[in-house]
Amino acid sequence: MTAWASCRRPWPSIRRWRRLYQIGRQELGVRLAEGQASGSRFAIRPQSIAAIRSALDAGQVREGQKLNKWMVLLTIAISGGPFIGLLGTVLGVMITFASVAAAGEVNINAIAPGIAAALLATVAGLAVAIPALFGYNYLLSRVEDISADNQIFVDELEKRIAETWQDAPASPLAAE
Repeated sequence: MTAWASCRRPWPSIRRWRRLYQIGRQELGVRLAEGQASGSRFAIRPQSIAAIRSALDAGQVREGQKLNKWMVLLTIAISGGPFIGLLGTVLGVMITFASVAAAGEVNINAIAPGIAAALLATVAGLAVAIPALFGYNYLLSRVEDISADNQIFVDELEKRIAETWQDAPASPLAAE
């Protein structure tokens, strides 16, 4: 099964694989040049395959870092939004108690503005946190899918390099 056949989406993004392919191609060129210097025309050694895989894995990690770069903003909104709402609620209640104490009596006109501000702050905090949570979970699932596709692509590329550039035994006619 190839990387194309294993993708969940019919047209995966070629751009994200292009960087991984370029890393593999560059490393392959370096390893082939080393092989030619040692007298081998086409073959690369197993150690070279491991070095190519290492470079591909490093590229894959960098791609994952790019995908996760801005996810921290969503986690801040998810965790911080309710606390902002809680802070507003506490301030609203404090304002309510201060206005009741200043008025000297408890009536709806003294309580209503503070309670309204407290509830508004709570709603604002939740209005930030809840959509951020949904967005974070959606983006996290997409990042996991893309990372899995990248892993499949790296595995396929390594396999193709190893199969294509393996050391072939010399033909008997060449020895004569």
